[in-house]
Amino acid sequence: MDDDDSVDDDDVVDDDDAVDDDDAVDDDDIVNDDDVVGPCPVDMAHIDGFCIDRYEGGLEEWTGTEWVAAEPWYLVDARTVRAVPAVGVPPQGYISGDEAAVACTESDKRLCSSDEWLLACQGLAGRTYPYGDAHDPDACNDTYGGGHPVIDFFGHSDVWDMTHMNDPGINQQAGTLAPGGSFDGCVTPEGVHDLHGNLHEWVVDAEGIFRGGFYADAVINGPGCTYRTTAHPTSYHDYSTGFRCCRDAG
Repeated sequence: MDDDDSVDDDDVVDDDDAVDDDDAVDDDDIVNDDDVVGPCPVDMAHIDGFCIDRYEGGLEEWTGTEWVAAEPWYLVDARTVRAVPAVGVPPQGYISGDEAAVACTESDKRLCSSDEWLLACQGLAGRTYPYGDAHDPDACNDTYGGGHPVIDFFGHSDVWDMTHMNDPGINQQAGTLAPGGSFDGCVTPEGVHDLHGNLHEWVVDAEGIFRGGFYADAVINGPGCTYRTTAHPTSYHDYSTGFRCCRDAG
């Protein structure tokens, strides 16, 4: 990638347009701001005609008077929420595909298509992992050191129901969900973080797909970027389900 949207040119994520500088998405112009660099906002990467969030999605909720940061451990339920990139904070788990789509729309974005997500992860070169073709066990949050996070939390195996699997304590255990961008090797050449591991990411697909694996399993349903789960409707949510947003470029 050697065009104007390259990660080593003026749009690089650690230069003056970085997500933690004066143009950050958490400044006074938050979410739908005018801090656009080229065809995409500064908090999104340009990938072959579309923009994708550089980080997994977090949420803000509407109090009736203002938007405030939402803790990522709780169900959306009846709250009005919008998507924000989870930069340096844990992203939102416990979210359904339907809820994720609404949250993206509230931020003038949309849920990524399956093809868009896969292209962002693999790149035009078709790499297996966001960072290359060979698995690096230290690059991403994909090697949970416990047994199973739900069983570890409750201490028994009678836990495979929606109540247990949506308990807010699961992702607050040590060694589970990581803040966005904290695994600095888990980034594509285009500057997109955490596409492998950490949380499953919902995409728009009639089969109800989430991609990328999560911190306790990023292998069973395919290696690296090819990991995809199709077993659940878009209304499904548990501790492992997250998302990120896309939008058209330009």
